[in-house]
Amino acid sequence: MNRIDAADVLELRIAAAGGEPGGEVGLALRRRGGDGAEQAPGTRIPITEVRRSGRRITAGLSGLPIADGAWEVLWTDREGRSGAVATTDPGLHLADRFAYLERPRRRVLRALRDEQGRLLLRSSSASPYAEVARVRLDADRVAISGVLAYTPDPQDASGLLIARQRDLDGELTAPAELDGRAFRCELPLAPLAAAHRPERPHNEWDLWLRVPGTGEELRLGSRADDVVGKKRKTAFPEAELDGGPARVLVQPYYTVQDDLSLLAVEAGSHR
Repeated sequence: MNRIDAADVLELRIAAAGGEPGGEVGLALRRRGGDGAEQAPGTRIPITEVRRSGRRITAGLSGLPIADGAWEVLWTDREGRSGAVATTDPGLHLADRFAYLERPRRRVLRALRDEQGRLLLRSSSASPYAEVARVRLDADRVAISGVLAYTPDPQDASGLLIARQRDLDGELTAPAELDGRAFRCELPLAPLAAAHRPERPHNEWDLWLRVPGTGEELRLGSRADDVVGKKRKTAFPEAELDGGPARVLVQPYYTVQDDLSLLAVEAGSHR
């Protein structure tokens, strides 16, 4: 098993003898090629905070200069030899991921397995957002719940859901309840249908959560499960409402950035 906890500590559980070099061993990270200018491919970073207890190894990653991109996790020994850490664990543990969201941070670290069964560390920049856990569409409203991600604890229990009409001037709001870092909100759809602009085939509404106390606005999205491309993988039902001159269909959807938005089109129109 391999996991990274909320304090950016990498934990390895060695399944059987022979899974690591003999003698006293350490760990290091080696930059994979490609997508970063800060550190060249092959750059190696020793991990100095390594502790072992039986078959459990922990390695502190906080404070290490890990640039965005993929890093191989290596065993090392005193002679300078090294080798890849093999793993059968794909690295996705949703309970850990949601715990990881609870701390303010500007860098996200993920443990994963490559095609050859080697342990990798993926580093990426992070910005605060509102992680969506559940979306429910009823006949006249959409209910959304989730947790605040990478942001300090809210100072109040009353937030605000904001729906902004993309590239237009429409804006709708609804109360959002916060219980600690968890949020829940419902947006009535009738005002959205009434604000529909028929000259625009697609009326997209982007969703934001205003955090009480700070006034910070967090984009709603789903990223904790590491499933990218939800726009083509997730389909929500649609609701049909009276938009005045015409009936309007409203449907939640994920954008290409895996953010949550609402799409409104005239019923019967060609999408």
